[in-house]
Amino acid sequence: MIKCAYFNTFYNAQENFRLGMKTVVHDTLKFDNDWFDKAIEKTTAVIVKYPTSRYVDDALFIMGTSYYYKGDYARALEKLNFLLVNYPESKYYDDALYYQGLAYYKQRKIAQATIALEEASTFDRFTTKAMLALGYVYFYDDNYAALTELAEELLSRRLSTQNQRWVLSLLAEAQSKQLQYASACETYLELLRIAKTEEDKRVLKLKIAETYLDMGEYESCRSFLEGEYDPEFRTILADLNVELGNIKGAKDIYLEIGLSGSTPLTAQAFYKLAELYRAEDSVQQAIAFYDSSVVRDAESEYGMKSKTVASVLHRIDTLANETEATDRALFLLAEIYFVDLDEPEQAVVEYQKVYREFPESAWAPKALYAELWIMGNVLENDSLAQELLADLLAKYPDSEYARSAQNIFGERYGPRVRSEVPDEQ
Repeated sequence: MIKCAYFNTFYNAQENFRLGMKTVVHDTLKFDNDWFDKAIEKTTAVIVKYPTSRYVDDALFIMGTSYYYKGDYARALEKLNFLLVNYPESKYYDDALYYQGLAYYKQRKIAQATIALEEASTFDRFTTKAMLALGYVYFYDDNYAALTELAEELLSRRLSTQNQRWVLSLLAEAQSKQLQYASACETYLELLRIAKTEEDKRVLKLKIAETYLDMGEYESCRSFLEGEYDPEFRTILADLNVELGNIKGAKDIYLEIGLSGSTPLTAQAFYKLAELYRAEDSVQQAIAFYDSSVVRDAESEYGMKSKTVASVLHRIDTLANETEATDRALFLLAEIYFVDLDEPEQAVVEYQKVYREFPESAWAPKALYAELWIMGNVLENDSLAQELLADLLAKYPDSEYARSAQNIFGERYGPRVRSEVPDEQ
């Protein structure tokens, strides 16, 4: 009777696990269900009530894998590690290694994931699956050399078309991240040849067009975009016009896209249009288009960026029209360009106005120091930084900014600041 109850418990665990695995496609759970919960409940009963059973390793594997698909990677590893250490002869040893590697990867424990998946790949049944998983581990770890070698080995095998797509996709993305645009373009074109759906083809065509643009292959990019009227393709065409210096053409296309609806793409189009006007110092028009970007999709990346920049430009516009305390206004304007807009070159222009137009102002040494800091630490123009240090020490030797500059830059660029107390003879 006990044996019958024990077997029924294990059988129910197996059956629930089998039903749960039917909801898994390519190691991804497609929808939530309670079959894995039931499998865990039944296997726990097997282990607790029958700890010497010959099915304990089976139960541990079912439990560990069920926890994995429930997203509880710590418990999954606890069960899988116990199985691997205590049941090295188990028929589930290679399965457990594979899921151990996946669970470590989910926890972003790259070294452990790599070790587990490399060992799992030595088992014939898991060679391809483990190597594919390793590809994702290498990609996440920016280990592109290992990924490239792995991809070449996998592509030399007889892979299914789906597996070829996965490998080529990883390889192309890795090549793009390494700025190997020519190689990436070839890989994307190979992917396009075996693409399954029209949506897959559309996405790949976008990547190819973007890659041509990144490569500076403008004519190839233009040819590739001919006959494409999808707004995303039109956006790339507008970007191409910017690169070619056809700003009017770019503006027309961005405006056309921006007026086509209310989506993240239209918010992006208005943002890019606003950026073109800001580059021309057309502040009011830029603000108007940034505001349009926010209206189109305030929660999108470009909608949020537009809101921030529009707010900054309003402050710039106010400061630019300041008629009193102009020295302070110019300094704050420079700070906005440097801190808020990350435009150090434009910040330098405004800092220079402060100490050149208002040399007696209390803001002058601070502005000169700020320009020195940018030249020395951001733009890395050592020769100009040296001149600025000498200028600061000569014109404002007793200022706190001269002393600070001497402490930070003196050893790199020039003589020490004049001391108020003469050195002892």
